[in-house]
Amino acid sequence: MTLGIHLIVSLERGSTLEKIVSVEINKANALITLGSMYRSAADAIKEYVSNALDEWAMARSRGATGQQCQVSFTLEKKSITIDYNAPGMDADSFETALRHVVDSTKRDSTIPQIGRLGIGLWAFNQVGTQATFISKRSPDSPTIKVVLSRDSAEARFLTLDPSEELSAPGMTITITGLFQDPTRRYGPLSQARLKHVLADRFDTYLRTGQLKITIKSGSSETEVTPVQLDLPEIGARFQESHVEGDPDKTFTTRFWFDPSGQGRVSMRHTGVVVVEDIRELFDFELSGSILISGLIKGYVDADFLSPLPARGQFLEDDNLAMLLDALKAIGEELDAEVTGFRTEAEAERLQALFRRATRVAREIFSQDEFMDLELIDGLRRISRANGDSHVANGSESNGHETNGHETNGHRQNGANGRSAGRTRRPIIRRSDFGGDVRHRSRLNDGAIEININNPDFLALSRVPRSHQVAYVAMLLGKEIIAYNDSSRASDEALEKMAAYGTRVLSNVLR
Repeated sequence: MTLGIHLIVSLERGSTLEKIVSVEINKANALITLGSMYRSAADAIKEYVSNALDEWAMARSRGATGQQCQVSFTLEKKSITIDYNAPGMDADSFETALRHVVDSTKRDSTIPQIGRLGIGLWAFNQVGTQATFISKRSPDSPTIKVVLSRDSAEARFLTLDPSEELSAPGMTITITGLFQDPTRRYGPLSQARLKHVLADRFDTYLRTGQLKITIKSGSSETEVTPVQLDLPEIGARFQESHVEGDPDKTFTTRFWFDPSGQGRVSMRHTGVVVVEDIRELFDFELSGSILISGLIKGYVDADFLSPLPARGQFLEDDNLAMLLDALKAIGEELDAEVTGFRTEAEAERLQALFRRATRVAREIFSQDEFMDLELIDGLRRISRANGDSHVANGSESNGHETNGHETNGHRQNGANGRSAGRTRRPIIRRSDFGGDVRHRSRLNDGAIEININNPDFLALSRVPRSHQVAYVAMLLGKEIIAYNDSSRASDEALEKMAAYGTRVLSNVLR
């Protein structure tokens, strides 16, 4: 079936109208396109949760429903069934929805609505070939059955089987002719994938207890729960904000410091994610902002924006431009707050790195070919007999690494090889080397110092963890070998060897 639209071709001044062209649209193909615009199959499925929340919110405003919207998914090899307790549609409201595709009646609602374009019914087109809706509007209304098909622009209203009658208001949607098997463990519609996407998209509703989602696949049933963040929260003063010059255009934010550097800030509308990561769409507008650095995780919820079809982006109008300006300013103020957390996180990261590199060095120095080397105080060898560590060259006391003192590169030990006046200090520490960027490490006062200004050290944050450990462990070996050379003549050669080893690592592990 096609739909005709009259198109009047624009004319240059002085021209005369020659003809009017009627644009023909294949409605079935148009509905397939509209229903297949989502980021993923899981994002398409979530539209039915959005529809449930919209109906639940409207019914709740009338006092006609409970305190929680409940949605359940049942995943089977050839079908996905979605049940919810929010009021469904009766025959008249279903017909109205069918006659207002891309012209949703929700736009005129005084209750905040997630859906705005009336295309959510057709989201099954990205998942399968057919959707069957069994729906009951109110306790007194009849249950109806409607079937939508991918290859048709017509809805079929069918006679119910008595077993399909719903006892309470709600809706059951069954999608068949699936393009993917949802029972696959790691498929795009798997239980794990759906749980992750739904937890992310509906975080606000889940966290406030307004929404409960369960997903059943085979014998496994799980409840979708809000993502738990064990991160320090920042930006508390920006949780309620408005764009400059217009206090009516308000938005809310929540931000956390993410030391992994993998954090992302999403943009939401009515509590549901529209833009997963602002870096993907607004990298230019927010260039240089801490909000796109990966060091911040969080969200911005702005109901005054206008989501585009399939909710993958916002309309690029003045409202969006004003919000981005406000976020740029917020980012500038957040920078100082993040700096403190970043410094602390970097110190913790380096200590963990140093501990692992020390372990690697101890294992290597416990091998036969290195047993002739004397270790610095605080570095112990590992017993190969039982995996336990034993004291060698001044090792540990009560599980803590300890160091003695040295003069001209050699330790001053007390009786039985133990350090006199021993204090508990790390055997590796950071140093700025007084601005010297050439040397990578040195032995100083019983500890190996790593030059934080050396270019190779500065590059560590951009390489794999294994590369970082290898680099520091290599410097440990360099200093132990130099420590055993009383002439100290090997220092320069070992520095060159370290430079060579670093280049090898860079070329092999990249």
